[in-house]
Amino acid sequence: MFSAKRFFDSKKNCEPPSKHNMQKALLIFIKNPALGKVKTRLAKTVGAQNALKIYQFLLDHTMEITYNLDSIDKYLYYNEFLPTKDEWPIDKYTKELQNGKGLGEMMKNAFKKKFDENYKKVVLMMPDCPKMTDNLIEKAFKNLDTSDFVLGPTNDGGYYLIGMKQYTPTIFENKEYGNDHVIEDTEAAIKQLAKTVFKLPALVDVDMEEDLGKLKKMIKE
Repeated sequence: MFSAKRFFDSKKNCEPPSKHNMQKALLIFIKNPALGKVKTRLAKTVGAQNALKIYQFLLDHTMEITYNLDSIDKYLYYNEFLPTKDEWPIDKYTKELQNGKGLGEMMKNAFKKKFDENYKKVVLMMPDCPKMTDNLIEKAFKNLDTSDFVLGPTNDGGYYLIGMKQYTPTIFENKEYGNDHVIEDTEAAIKQLAKTVFKLPALVDVDMEEDLGKLKKMIKE
């Protein structure tokens, strides 16, 4: 099984990644893993400790599928603070802080920052889907060659991934994140701009106990 700890324990490569030698940026939006602050809807039925355990598993999975994507600059965006020490090695991930009053504004600001840094393709992902793969991430970047946007839908009407090749703030504005029609509203905004969008396969976003699937074996009564 993939072990995030073994990468952190190695002190051989501890310099931050160079700024920047790629044209592609992957932004990974995460929450600082803390008891009672992650997967709160899931915690209502399985408990805060189990919810934290599930979230940590999803973070480890996210590292596993992104670690070797060396043709892409990877940015880890924390929601509350930048930890002085965690399992994400700084030679692979640049760590930044989410900035804004809500999820839409935070994503918009992150995209703006990367396009201001002259990236040509920017993709943002969430760490909530256990069936997310490195191939899906690479497919997202590849399809930006022929489409203006790429979206990865979730089973609950949201999205686990969004990417673009030109900064377009309007697709994040006037959206109610957390409801079951976020992706529908986002697609409508893209259509209104007369832009094209490529959709990746829909994945299960682990938010409720019924979303756990095989992860349910991790739950302790």
